[in-house]
Amino acid sequence: MIRSLDEFRQEAIKKLEKISGDPLREYMELFSAATGLSKTHALTNFFEVNSKRIEDLRLLETYISQRCTGVPLPYITGIEGFWKKEFRVTADTLIPRPETELLVELILSENKRKCLKVLDLGTGTGAIGISIAEERPNWKITATDISLLALRTAKINSRGLKNINFVQCFWLNSIGTSFDIIVSNPPYICDDDPHLKDLCYEPRLALEGGRDGLDPAREIIKTAKKNLVEKGLLYLEHGYDQKDDVTQILRQSDFCTIKSYKDFAGHDRVIKAHS
Repeated sequence: MIRSLDEFRQEAIKKLEKISGDPLREYMELFSAATGLSKTHALTNFFEVNSKRIEDLRLLETYISQRCTGVPLPYITGIEGFWKKEFRVTADTLIPRPETELLVELILSENKRKCLKVLDLGTGTGAIGISIAEERPNWKITATDISLLALRTAKINSRGLKNINFVQCFWLNSIGTSFDIIVSNPPYICDDDPHLKDLCYEPRLALEGGRDGLDPAREIIKTAKKNLVEKGLLYLEHGYDQKDDVTQILRQSDFCTIKSYKDFAGHDRVIKAHS
């Protein structure tokens, strides 16, 4: 049985090599998801053989097959790391991306007041709002999404937090409170972008931003000022080639002191503006 387990692992890793740049890591994560054991167990040959473990291996085979057909790893394991936490992910939520951590980093580093009110628009898994809420327990976070199913996932991810609440609405509709900070990673991919075919497992609602990808940004910017306190801040993530267009939209809505930030890959990624 030891030899067969080793062969199983090697065969699985070979299959994953065709789709993954890090097949060993992915095998370990899939193994842990299927068996409930730690990732390090995936590298050992010590595996008690019983009916449950045989079923676990069958489930692992299913997971590997799904991954080899292109299903993103987080949609199989049900989790994805973001900031300092692993977030539950479902087919109703966008997979949190590392570049979006820039929004959290900027908000935490640039705003030192003890008590602030923050609005996270289009929260999805809750990654942005929950990460901020955990770092700043005295801040009050409101997180919104149009998708009730996404909000259910975000609420699960927020268990134990007392300083965040969730609202179902379309961007700023029905939001009557003023906030010190509004933050959003809205959909910003053009509807006809050929890269959408590579994102076919993720919800289109969280990806497509209209003909030029900027419809959500326009909607947010158009209505954000009335929901910001005087000299409040708006932080928006955008596509790598959209900085100038977003800047123009902000100026047309009388936002000022506009500043752009690059992500870790050197791409323009976030814009901050004062109301």
